[in-house]
Amino acid sequence: MVVSHERGERDVGTDTAAKPVIASIREEWDWVKPGVEEILREQPNLTFRAEDVYAACLNEEAFLWVFPEGFSINTAEKDEYSGDHIFFFWLVWVKKRGQRTVLEKYVPVFAEIAKEMGFKRIETRTNIPDFERSLLSVGWERQSATYTRDL
Repeated sequence: MVVSHERGERDVGTDTAAKPVIASIREEWDWVKPGVEEILREQPNLTFRAEDVYAACLNEEAFLWVFPEGFSINTAEKDEYSGDHIFFFWLVWVKKRGQRTVLEKYVPVFAEIAKEMGFKRIETRTNIPDFERSLLSVGWERQSATYTRDL
């Protein structure tokens, strides 16, 4: 999961999560694009562009979910060996600091949505150590790490 946030005060919000809703990338792009661009600025190792995210959502290869604190862009993946369907968190952006709060609030909601949609599990990737610690502290399991070296 690629996560980012605007600089600002810690987001305390409410303890209860509003149910995320699927939204049209065309209608939401004016505020989603700066979030995607922020993610790309903070993580220059990512090889896609904001336009790729827009196109993936427009072509229904990815889905934009919005909630009061920000957005999540998810894809449907398939385990090549088991055939299990995976609800994959591609990008997550929140307006203010406090990703752990958002993580604790929304992962159970997304897990229930994914289960209702027939997915077997939820999955994400990150190269942000603090975010990995947050994931592990709320019940996620690390299954692998990817290492690269330019030639």
